[in-house]
Amino acid sequence: MKKIYFAFSALLLSASMSFAQVEIRAFEGGVAVGNDISGTTVTAVTEQDGLVMKTFSVKNISGSATAFRIQRLRIDEVAAWTDGLCWGPYPDPTFQGHCYGAGQMQTNPWTNPHDANLTAGGDGNLVLDVHTEGAGTALYRYYVMNGSVKVDSIDLQVTSVLGMDELEEKAGMTAYPNPANGQLTVATTGVEGTVELRITDVLGKVVYNEEVGATKKVDVSEFKNGVYLVTVLRKGEAIQTRRVVVKH
Repeated sequence: MKKIYFAFSALLLSASMSFAQVEIRAFEGGVAVGNDISGTTVTAVTEQDGLVMKTFSVKNISGSATAFRIQRLRIDEVAAWTDGLCWGPYPDPTFQGHCYGAGQMQTNPWTNPHDANLTAGGDGNLVLDVHTEGAGTALYRYYVMNGSVKVDSIDLQVTSVLGMDELEEKAGMTAYPNPANGQLTVATTGVEGTVELRITDVLGKVVYNEEVGATKKVDVSEFKNGVYLVTVLRKGEAIQTRRVVVKH
């Protein structure tokens, strides 16, 4: 069954970075948690053909309102894998935040074209996702940029391993259309009986949860525009997760 594990390991900051403009923390359940992990590596392990998604809080501690962007650098790549990110202030009442997928992030390094204007002491949300295909390990670095200056960074190392057994390799899920507007169809394969279908937003809030059969149509017409994680679970363990965009 699909399982994702996270850990942290130390990494020296680049000497070219400015000191103490931001703090980076894990973001869970709508709040920043834990200590500042700026300049460290977050590691994630998933089974092959999986999705790793990680959300961070980026706090502006520069003492004044500042506009920040994110630059993604693929340090070690797996050719078949794709990655994306979302970046914006939190909360985001003026809709400054934007999400970017593989088709928009082909260059390496790549810098998102929109600033997140953070007030003094304000927070930004950085949501990272990596879609794996087959086994391998990739390393991504995400710089917080103030103009052309790299002020801090966080690394994400993703390892994809072979399935645990034949049953798990056959079990899977599809979610379509993507982007979705009115109805989202979720179909499972290789799973007997009912499963738990759970949909969460990028902040981890559960917006849909139900026991379903092999195929389920979910009305997403009232969902807010944005990125959602669609997960199928069996006995509390995730079988597969898909990243779906709702766009009206």
